[in-house]
Amino acid sequence: MDVNDEIRASGKRMTRTRRAVLSVLEQSQYPLSPTELYAQLKKHKVAIDLVTVYRNLVTLKELGLVTQLELHQEGQVRYEMREGRQHHHHIRCKSCGRIVDLLLCPLKKLTAVIEKETRFVVGDHSLEFSGWCPRCQ
Repeated sequence: MDVNDEIRASGKRMTRTRRAVLSVLEQSQYPLSPTELYAQLKKHKVAIDLVTVYRNLVTLKELGLVTQLELHQEGQVRYEMREGRQHHHHIRCKSCGRIVDLLLCPLKKLTAVIEKETRFVVGDHSLEFSGWCPRCQ
């Protein structure tokens, strides 16, 4: 099922603004904050306001099409496409703010130990790294 079908199946419509939001997120190489997303949409001459960006992000998150990241060191929320992406973590440069995907998860074995010890079923986890990128070192 593609994104259009998923949105329609939820009873929602694929609006021009929703399509534009998804397009910018699909093309981005790193998670975007709502204000960065808004700036990208404006650059592409999409008629949209910041409130509508937030509303669309909430809807797309509820539909499971985007993932919301809360990078604690940065103190803001960012969004990225979920479609076609495996579970991963991020590293953020403390100087320039550059964010890079870490396409691995070293916590799989630890998750199994935690579940065995606590009898919880782990539904999700997050791991955040920060440091200095090659340009800022």
